Amino acid sequence: MKSVRVGRWMSTLFAGVVGCGGGQVPAPEEAVSAAALVVGDTARTLLVPGLADPDVLKENDDLFFLSGTGNGQQLPIYETNDLTTFRLKRAYDPSLADPTYDYCFLWAPDLNKSNGAYQLHFSAHRVPNGAACPPANQDVTTFVATASDVNLLFGAPQPLNANTTLPRTSTAPGCLPQGCNRNIRIDAATYNDTSARWFFYVWFDRGNNISSFNTAAPGTVYNHAGPAVFATPAHDEGINEAPEVFKRDGRYYLLFSTGWYNSQYAMSYVMADSIPQLTRARAVRRLSLPLRNSAGKLVQSHGHNVIVERRGEYFNVFHVGAFDTAGNLTSRSTYKQRVGFKPDGAMTSLNQVSVRWNKLNGYSYSLDVVLRDGSVVGPCSSVALLGQSNKTVFDGVCRSAGDRVVTKGDIAAFRIFYAVNGAWGAFVEKAYDGISDDVSLELPGGFTPFVDLEWSELQTTAQYSIDVQRRDTGAWIGPCIGVASVNKSLAWTYQGRCDTPGINVAPSNIQAFRICSAVNGDWAHARCGAAAYDGRGLHSRIVIP
Repeated sequence: MKSVRVGRWMSTLFAGVVGCGGGQVPAPEEAVSAAALVVGDTARTLLVPGLADPDVLKENDDLFFLSGTGNGQQLPIYETNDLTTFRLKRAYDPSLADPTYDYCFLWAPDLNKSNGAYQLHFSAHRVPNGAACPPANQDVTTFVATASDVNLLFGAPQPLNANTTLPRTSTAPGCLPQGCNRNIRIDAATYNDTSARWFFYVWFDRGNNISSFNTAAPGTVYNHAGPAVFATPAHDEGINEAPEVFKRDGRYYLLFSTGWYNSQYAMSYVMADSIPQLTRARAVRRLSLPLRNSAGKLVQSHGHNVIVERRGEYFNVFHVGAFDTAGNLTSRSTYKQRVGFKPDGAMTSLNQVSVRWNKLNGYSYSLDVVLRDGSVVGPCSSVALLGQSNKTVFDGVCRSAGDRVVTKGDIAAFRIFYAVNGAWGAFVEKAYDGISDDVSLELPGGFTPFVDLEWSELQTTAQYSIDVQRRDTGAWIGPCIGVASVNKSLAWTYQGRCDTPGINVAPSNIQAFRICSAVNGDWAHARCGAAAYDGRGLHSRIVIP
């Protein structure tokens, strides 16, 4: 049963792994300082050690509150004026606040504000005072406590939508008569839109699933993600949880975590024009990947995040799972990392950089990274890993340097060494901003073996095709790669051949790429976006207006 899975997970995580100070919450006003890894706002910074499942409430640009999973008995609440140094404001103990019930396995709080009042949603087990917790034959569920002002003195927890047929708090195992997606189990997340207030939550059926409702019309439930409703890839391991919603430049984002905490745990997201459209029917983009060493053992995982905006900049606040050399979880702590956005609104990856370089026939390659402190990790990926390939994905582990972990914000430049017959020495270097997902390096005398194309998502059911414009004649070849090949993909590697007409067009003879999109096969009304191409680049991103 799903409750058994969740119960074992909570037992593992609360058994001395994620508690603060051996299970004790620090005294109020004790300062927790962020340890910056490098100078500059691209660095990943530690916010609170031992804290997992973070959530942040923004009061204004100079006052934020942070909470998360601590020792399982209390929920610590921190405050900060700069998103860098955090002070423990207080610890909320629902068992002390409630004269009737005790609570255990406190998990994944959500701090929010509604109509001037502050709310704290959290997942937990609840039992009568003095009873064993958790009890047999009970499942985890969600409660809410309220505070009247910024002092955040939360009162006794209350169930959500009690004695109704709406989505609600339920300690009983199994599904409610109205459906499994009416069980508000874990990972509550609220979002105040301009005209509505939304409540997101996770429910159990064949895994973990995400749904929401508009609090003004809670009888209508919207299913967003999860194996009970959508086809999910193997790396999700049946888990879609920890929803987080934000809006930027008119686009809505739904972020969620996937996979087991000690396996494929990572973050993904979808983008759409409205909250009901935020479903897995849209393109699912991976925001992070778990880190593994050369032996395939887990080194680091990332998940359960919140996006925080301060003075126009966006930051991803998330927890990092740390693992020993055997791949066993040793701790979880909350970090902050700046987020960048691509022209179509897509977010830059937490820990991936696509590194590409042009080709010299007969040459082999090796990759170094230059850090912002001036030191060099090299080789990060040796010739034994790269061989004669012309691209690699840096994911945060330098496997040829003793599996050293290097975050994107630490990197000042990438270096590609190139050699023929083992005569190493020559290299090219490209500066790096610490945020971007793509870096291209140009080797003297090299040629372009491929062009990686990416484009924006138009509509939920859209299909795509690729056109190229010849440099020698100015004529368009359309489609160069037809819809039968591209289908709903948002990326393609062009290798010099237009498959649909069956002709070769070298990248050097291309002056523009165009992506066309149609819904339900209506190509007569296709929408297209084009981007000029210089004949040498290894990567091109196209936005369909």
